[in-house]
Amino acid sequence: MEHSATKKYMDLLRKQYGGCSDYRISQLLQVTKSCVSRWSNGKGGMGDEPAARLADLCDLDPVEVLTELYMERSKSRVTRQYFEEVLKRTGTALVVVLPALFVFLGPMVTGNVTF
Repeated sequence: MEHSATKKYMDLLRKQYGGCSDYRISQLLQVTKSCVSRWSNGKGGMGDEPAARLADLCDLDPVEVLTELYMERSKSRVTRQYFEEVLKRTGTALVVVLPALFVFLGPMVTGNVTF
């Protein structure tokens, strides 16, 4: 996993926050410092919740981030090809759908849900 999507996004988050420590990133993503260390060293893949938080923190398209991470975790070539196709097809549709998703799902991901 030398050039993994997880490592790419960890590097991007670290750059976004001025090269902060694994401890600070663990706080931002609400995971353990050892998880951050594994991800930064390309030794493991990021789960959905931290990935959604990372997308939010870096102002990235969460569907793209999650899809790339699913591709990374996929064991079969066919599944990876499916997710590659999802990335291609969703690019333009997201311009319309994504704002609506953030309104409804954003508070749940960030933990700011009020009823």
